[in-house]
Amino acid sequence: MELTLESALSTGGLVGHLSYFLLVISMMMNRLSLLRVLVIASALTAIVYDWVWLRDPVGVFWETLLVTVNIIQLLILYWKNTNARFSDDELAFVRGKFPGLAKGKSRQLLNLGNWQEADNGTIITTEGVTAGRLTYISRGSVDVVVDGKRVAQCQPGDFIGEMTVLNGEPASATTLANGAVHLWQIEAEALRRILSRNPEIERELEASFARNYRDKLVHTNSLIAKGIVP
Repeated sequence: MELTLESALSTGGLVGHLSYFLLVISMMMNRLSLLRVLVIASALTAIVYDWVWLRDPVGVFWETLLVTVNIIQLLILYWKNTNARFSDDELAFVRGKFPGLAKGKSRQLLNLGNWQEADNGTIITTEGVTAGRLTYISRGSVDVVVDGKRVAQCQPGDFIGEMTVLNGEPASATTLANGAVHLWQIEAEALRRILSRNPEIERELEASFARNYRDKLVHTNSLIAKGIVP
């Protein structure tokens, strides 16, 4: 097809434009599943354009392969999401902290960590020492101590180490279990690795950290007002 203004605005030209437009839009999607759907739509439109107007079997072949690969990936994603299973604690964790994350991705993240019980007085982070893991409190409470004085208290639903675990900086406080505490923990290196490969998990986690930071401030102000912490 000769490139002219008339050909660019012809029916065939508009179909070709639509194919590339859908491809560009797909690159703007935050959710991988939606990105793949738009890539499939773009490739299908390109197949029509290549077959009807360009008579290009090479283009049809590669666009068909692109459709096939993305359909397979969507089926894998669907299988992971439908087969993901969670305990009650895990379900509360996922719903509270990662509401926008696909079940399969949530399961992938949880599998890299471990659930465990911390006895009273167990040290979770040490002031001035790099936090080696990210901790989530499922049940129980954790005291936050700076210079030997309790300044705050973390409660169920809070993260510990979220401010430093990703950048390797020293912890700003010592945290100790106040009674028995049920925790989920993931090693810092494993967390950084999965975040580097999964931008959707990274976005959800960063948003969750921001919400939790706000909640911690509100809770700490409440403790100060009640005279529980100085």
